[in-house]
Amino acid sequence: MLVGAGKAKIELPESLFPIEGFGGVHDDLYVRTLLLQAAGRGTAPQGEAQLRKCPSRAEVPLEGRIPFLIVCFDATSLRPYAIKTFRAQAAEAAGIPQENVWLCVSHTFSAPHLRSEEAIAREGGEVARKNEVLFASMTTAMQSAIAQAKASLEEAQPVIGNAYCAVNVNRDMLTAQGWWLGADDLGESDKTVPFVKFLRPDGQPKAVLYSCDVQSSVMDHSKGADGYSQVTGDLVGAASRFIEEQYGDDFVALFLLGAAGDQAPLFKAKHNIPNRDGSIEETDIGDEGFVLVNALGKKLGAQVVQAMERVRQPFQPGEAALRQTTIHCPGQKIMPNLKDIHPTKTYDFQPEGERTVTVSYLTLGHVALVGLGPELSSTTAIDIKKDSPYPLTIVATMVNGGDKYMPEHTAYDRITYEAMNSKFARGSAELVSRHIIETLKSIRNEPLAVSR
Repeated sequence: MLVGAGKAKIELPESLFPIEGFGGVHDDLYVRTLLLQAAGRGTAPQGEAQLRKCPSRAEVPLEGRIPFLIVCFDATSLRPYAIKTFRAQAAEAAGIPQENVWLCVSHTFSAPHLRSEEAIAREGGEVARKNEVLFASMTTAMQSAIAQAKASLEEAQPVIGNAYCAVNVNRDMLTAQGWWLGADDLGESDKTVPFVKFLRPDGQPKAVLYSCDVQSSVMDHSKGADGYSQVTGDLVGAASRFIEEQYGDDFVALFLLGAAGDQAPLFKAKHNIPNRDGSIEETDIGDEGFVLVNALGKKLGAQVVQAMERVRQPFQPGEAALRQTTIHCPGQKIMPNLKDIHPTKTYDFQPEGERTVTVSYLTLGHVALVGLGPELSSTTAIDIKKDSPYPLTIVATMVNGGDKYMPEHTAYDRITYEAMNSKFARGSAELVSRHIIETLKSIRNEPLAVSR
């Protein structure tokens, strides 16, 4: 297989600030890319015939391989119009079909959002100007990172493994008023960090793809002495920087957001503590929180590096397979204003129509990458990994868009924040989990194609 990787900084000029409560940049945001080309089978429902129509404009010959591109932005989320535009631009730049592009986010909570089209039309002026600047900066960084990935394409061998790192904790905490956001050390939380590293022909590491069930939100809504927040890649940004520093300037550590819907960093700058009398005390340590970012980020990064060094035996990727499936889930009404959500012991979950979920799959020999929009709970991904027929399964969320939370069934009994802030009704997560497992088994059992 051929592998290329790239990384480029998202330039945020001083003229952009203040924006959304941010007064400046603490550490830079990046776009990271991973471009793969492997012999294999096509993407449903278009099938292999669609892949043969791959544009001839690609500077690197496809040589009968299936091309696949992952683009990860250091961002909280991406608007639908941004997904549509970025995905088309990424496909054009890489010379591959749009169906073969995954747009992802590191899910740092400390990055300015691209505003909605409604907000831009409503507010205009400075809001529209700043959004245009931010959009252009993200576009430029993405194009640069893809160009680097194409230029660095070379034969590479994959090595798989799992690190273990306790930087995450279940954030659903029982209080006197009901379940709320905090930290529950006894709550379900997957501490494994699956990864795929890619070795150059000389045996040296070229890039790593890694995942963890954690929201990168150590500095979420934390304010400094000046009353502003600072832009930061947060926990994941610090982890990826640490890994890249260990292997050199041209090494890329690309993060895939795991099932972090109910997972928070072990420590946060702004956090809730339950008192003896049942009240909830909110504390914000401000800029001191960056000590936590650095500590947790380096802890995660160091565990990935150590695991990468322990596991050195590559495997033959065999035949790759790309698939895409659609699942119809029961829907429910969602509160229009997040400020109305609070800890409670009673809540009327009201059904509302049907929701459609698109799931994308890439399998490479012993590895299965599963990508979807909804933010799953960690326990859902644990179930998928346990029953997956692949030795290493990475469940990535907020892929090609975000669909808010899809919590497991106990969250509805507990009336958690995720359950109240979900457009998916009870049972959706279990339905999606079963569908993904069945699809993975189907792909695994397909007969290999005749060698070209």
